[in-house]
This record gives sequence, structure tokens and C-alpha cells, in this order.
Amino acid sequence: MTRKEFIKKSAKLGMGFPFLSMLLQSCTKEDVVDPGFEVNFSGKVLIVGAGAAGLTAGYLLDRSGVDFQIIEASPVYGGRVKRSMDFADFPIDLGAEWIHEDPSVLARLISDPSINANIEIITYTPDTVYNWKDNRLKKQNWGGNFYSEFKFKDTTWYGFFERYIAPNSLDKIVYNSPVNEIDYAGSKVIVTSVNGDTFAADKVLVTVPLKILQEGSISFVPDIPSKKKDAINSIEMPDGLKVFIEFSERFYPDILFTGSLLSEISAGDKLFYDAAFRKDSDRNVLGLFTVGEKASVYTTLTSDDEIMAQVLNELDTIFDGKASQFYIKHIVQNWSKEPFVKGSYGIDFLNDQATTVADLTEPIDNKIFFAGEAFSLDNGATVPGAAESAYAAIETMLQ
Repeated sequence: MTRKEFIKKSAKLGMGFPFLSMLLQSCTKEDVVDPGFEVNFSGKVLIVGAGAAGLTAGYLLDRSGVDFQIIEASPVYGGRVKRSMDFADFPIDLGAEWIHEDPSVLARLISDPSINANIEIITYTPDTVYNWKDNRLKKQNWGGNFYSEFKFKDTTWYGFFERYIAPNSLDKIVYNSPVNEIDYAGSKVIVTSVNGDTFAADKVLVTVPLKILQEGSISFVPDIPSKKKDAINSIEMPDGLKVFIEFSERFYPDILFTGSLLSEISAGDKLFYDAAFRKDSDRNVLGLFTVGEKASVYTTLTSDDEIMAQVLNELDTIFDGKASQFYIKHIVQNWSKEPFVKGSYGIDFLNDQATTVADLTEPIDNKIFFAGEAFSLDNGATVPGAAESAYAAIETMLQ
């Protein structure tokens, strides 16, 4: 397997990139580069969606002195960046978790020399790697030599946005307002929510998850170009699930894959991992991450209790009943059942990715712009990719 193939597989697994260079432990203001946007725009911008891309866009517009408002479908901001503060003695990432890049990307996302973002990072280099295949548990510790990943130690992606990106946008967010129409036929763009509320602006940035666009939850007047519609529909956004379980005893390795470590991705991916790894915690918290058909086995069940029963049954089979024996509590995040997300992230491109992303990000009439994790060429399916796509969209918008 080439390094490029391993990177692609790692990103799809939610694990991240192999790094053979020096690992950075924090990002400081010395890493920051001001984006220096040239602002030739003085109107108002509406952002549809308050996830990673939408919040980043608001952050940039605020810094650029541009009037804006964020229309969010749910009662909270963050989108697929979500956390739990009371499950363990460290915050739990219910959505995006790994950083996926060199930690200096955090400084680049903040991109403000006046902020000293001293964020403590841990390296996720597993000591024990196992896989479960053909009803057999096998040690595969060689896998730990091929990659190293980065995670937050004392915070989460949500905490990062909460502290550095979101504050100046909080009073600009309108919650509980799913958008169902964007009319850009006139001199102003009119955005209408399912509540019947209307919002007017000169330009609109759409940052909703790909599945929302694919299902036609938002109608455009006039309709968006067929080339863009085809690009939107040519990306797969499969089912996605995360589960965290606390046990009274640890009986599991740092990472447990199901199936072959080096098999081609087809039916989806699934791994169990030590969520407390290097968190300075004495709690035993096991995480489950899965996307694709392997996630659908769980996401199609009728309740979180049914999901948990199936997970415990699987772990009992692998570890001789120890999961039920040492079980304390659990939390389930079924992303496929989230009404304003409906899945994991953009994962497979049916056509050439570069061409597809170019079609996705091309503005419509210099009024409608798009951003999100699926709209990033280099870092798709990640939080940095979503944020970087917002940087690109805002830079184009303000020219």
C-alpha cells in the first residue's frame, strides 16, 4: 500500500494521516499567518448552517468588517462538531474527533497573530492494535508503526470552535430555522425558513451537510445549474455512528479493527478505540466509530438501546463476555438519525474528485456560494477541510 493510499484509507476511517516527521505538541501565535483578504464588498451575507464551515465563515466575515447573519436549523451550533461534557472526566467528541493534520492547522484556522492559541495536543500512536476477522482476535501491532494521529488532550473540536472561532458570531445566529428556499432571482437573495421567516442579503453561503442538498430539502429559485446538481449527487455520504462505553475494567486494546487492516474500502469501516488514550484519565472508555454499510447495521435499528445491545453482544463475542460483565454506561450518537445531518460525511466520489469539487465550489451568479467538508479537495471529510473551504469561499466572495 502506498503512502497516499494509506492516507486516504486513514481519513475515511476517521483516524487521520501517517506522520513521519517531528510531531508538534502545540500551536502558538508564531504559527499564525493572517489571511489578508482583499475586501471589495460592503453588503450583507447570509450563512446557511452553523457547523464548522458556517462558523468559520462568520469568523472571517466578522474580522473583515462585513455584515452577516447565520441561519441554523437546529437549536445549537456546531453541526457534526459535538461534545459531551458529563460522560467522563474528559470531554467526549460525539462527532469529529481527530485533527487529521499537523496541529499547526489550528493556528492557520485561527489566523490571528493577536491570539496565543496554546492548545495541548496528544499523539495517538497505539501500542496495541488488534483485528477481529473470521471469528478470530489477532494482534497486529505492526499497524502502529505506519501512522501517528493527533487529538486534543483537554478539549475537543467543539471546544476549539467555542473558544476561538464562534464567539463573535453567537449574537448573529438565528436558531431553529431550517431553510427550505433560496431565491436569487432578484437583486437581493431571499432566504426562507420552514417557519415562514424571510431573510434578505446580497450574497449567501450555503454550508449545510451534503445529504441535505442531495435530498432537495432546500429549493433554489431559479434551480441551480445541472452541472452543480450532478456534482452534489455524485458524492456518497453514508450512514455514520459513534458510541462510547464506560467499563469498570479495561479488557480491550488501544485499537480494534473489524476485518482486514489493509483491505480495500467497500462496505464501510468500523473500529473500536481507547477514547481515554493519553487523556490523563483513570476511566475506561471505549469508543466505536463506523461509517457505511457497517454503520447501517446499527443506524437502521429503532432505538439507541437496541444499538447498544448489539454492540455489547459483539464485544462479548470478541472478549468472552467481558463487555457485559464490566459495563457501566454508554452514550450513542446516531448521525444518520440527526434530521439536519442524516449521515457521516462525503466519502466517495463517483467522478474525478478535482472536477467535482471545482463544480461544487463554483459560485452561482456571484450570489450563491458553497462550503463544507465535502467541498474541500485536499482535506475532504474533515473539520480542517470544512473550515478551509469556508476560507476559500469567503475570499472569493469578498473580492
